[in-house]
Amino acid sequence: MDNNLFQRLKDLVTQHQAIGIVVPPNPTHDEMAAGLGMYLALKQMGKAVSIACPTDPTVAISSLVGIDKVQRALSGSGGDLVVTFPYREGEIEKVSYTVDNGQLNIVVKAGQNGLSFNQSDVQFRQGGAMPTLLFTMGVIDMSQVSNVVNPAEMTNVTVVNLDNKQNNTGFGDVVHVSPRFSSISEMVADFLTLLEPQIELDVDTSQDLLSGILSANNDFQNGQGSYLAFEMTGILMKKGAVRNVNGNAGANPTATAMPTNNYFPPQQQAVQASEPISQQPVQQQSQSVQSFEPAGQPIPSMQQFPAPDQLGVPLPNQPIQNFQQPVMQQEPVQQVQPVQQPVQPVQNVQPVQQQNGQPPSDWLTPKVYKGSTVL
Repeated sequence: MDNNLFQRLKDLVTQHQAIGIVVPPNPTHDEMAAGLGMYLALKQMGKAVSIACPTDPTVAISSLVGIDKVQRALSGSGGDLVVTFPYREGEIEKVSYTVDNGQLNIVVKAGQNGLSFNQSDVQFRQGGAMPTLLFTMGVIDMSQVSNVVNPAEMTNVTVVNLDNKQNNTGFGDVVHVSPRFSSISEMVADFLTLLEPQIELDVDTSQDLLSGILSANNDFQNGQGSYLAFEMTGILMKKGAVRNVNGNAGANPTATAMPTNNYFPPQQQAVQASEPISQQPVQQQSQSVQSFEPAGQPIPSMQQFPAPDQLGVPLPNQPIQNFQQPVMQQEPVQQVQPVQQPVQPVQNVQPVQQQNGQPPSDWLTPKVYKGSTVL
């Protein structure tokens, strides 16, 4: 959000006390979350704020905080309370009231044909001081909320149009419509975080806005999340908003902590002392060594090395045991005294003479060395 737009919205929120918020009929999770996020933040600022929707909220968005504050008609603070319901000629005999234990009961007595409407058709609207500032969340055209906001009463009301749809008609005094944003909740979160320190987002407000962002982006799995959506997600989670086990934000932050194994790879378990050690890595190591064998220098095979049990490594299916090599007591080495023998003179050896070119007759007989040496 640029500075000019932010300053304009900030001035409007500061100047107006009665503020209204409307969402389109059958709102999406994102549209209702954006409206309730703005509602809770303005309530925190002490504003007289009300939120309305032309249709009743569905079960899919019933987990949002503040969903019970959504009305069928936009109301202001103070003034008369108007009860509206369908009427046909002759079906109502009279209207009266009773007071019972501080409770006012309005009694509509049915005629002979009975009442043609049911409880869901009854609307409550408080007249008098209507909101002077109106925020629309995802409303394409004011005709969508004509039964919520009376156009005749909008002459002195400043309308702020917040939407991210391309077919928005661009109505209102302040228009903040841009399809480059992936959700309306991120647009509201951007404005509210810029209001700090004038306002501090609590956990409930952050939870609703995070829920709208994740719902509009399918938990960031559709590949359409804008940069603002990721930025606001980090800020809202820092303020206490969490995601539930299904990936979307839940209504109860304390009961839906984010599992870390969904976002971080599982760590390898440490080898227990009772687990056997396989010899497969040793074989793979042997194969890899053989692939780099230099020419002319064969590497000895694994059979030349001591067996694993001789090295203290247990074979498969055998538990690891503390192996202790027995210490052999060595006997003291006795020094051997050399034997001294008298040296005898070496006798002259007569050279071998050949007779007529033939070797002597004792050439092949064993010879005995008659000399002596000192050991």
